[in-house]
Amino acid sequence: MQLCYGPMACLALFAVVLSLTATATDANKVHNCCTKVSKQKITVPIIGARLQKRALPCVNAVIFETEDGETICSHWKESWVRKAFFQLETARKSLDTQNTNATSRPTSP
Repeated sequence: MQLCYGPMACLALFAVVLSLTATATDANKVHNCCTKVSKQKITVPIIGARLQKRALPCVNAVIFETEDGETICSHWKESWVRKAFFQLETARKSLDTQNTNATSRPTSP
């Protein structure tokens, strides 16, 4: 039995097989980013946050880390998300300033 009847038929068959393989591979790929976001307010204590820029398949998001170790992808346009993010950033900057001042003070002998 002959699978290809000419060079163009073989090339077409190869392209179909290749595209099916690529599609199956993408479906099984694990992405370490937010591909969906939630608008629901987080009720557990938040201990950290970071911004994620859109780079498909990843979407624009604020990724919150909760006290119980969970990471939650939140919609960056929600007012509660912006408020929580800026509160965390302000607290972090305050701690950084305190740590810098504490390490730069001379110690008494």
